[in-house]
Amino acid sequence: HLLLMAQSGQYNYARCLHHREPAAAQMAVIEFVKSTLSVIFLLNRHYQPFYKWVFRALRELSCLSDLADSLAWLLSSGNTSEDYEKKSRAIEEIVHRIITVLRQQELTRTSGDLLERHAHSVNDRIKDPELRNMHILAAV
Repeated sequence: HLLLMAQSGQYNYARCLHHREPAAAQMAVIEFVKSTLSVIFLLNRHYQPFYKWVFRALRELSCLSDLADSLAWLLSSGNTSEDYEKKSRAIEEIVHRIITVLRQQELTRTSGDLLERHAHSVNDRIKDPELRNMHILAAV
């Protein structure tokens, strides 16, 4: 899910808008939000409920529940040039918050703000060699 967050939010969202594809950009945002929600529930060690209850459940979590409004805004806002700047900042702030918790929980040792590197760092810390050596996207 970390890797999908990086791909959709940190990379594809801007590319889609650069290619004048606002609908594709919004699809990237949707994928980013879905993956982010999965990560937040995993970091909280809570089962992620069905999508129609996920935001209500998110607000009840002890860690990162305050991202609910930002994630909801990403889904409901447009993709004008002004929205692009705000959305890009929101995505990077969310990524920063996720990385901070990954470090607090000692799940990553990587520095920087590229979530892809952190995804690989988390994967490298898996103790079971069979699980660790599976394709990084096998579980999503």
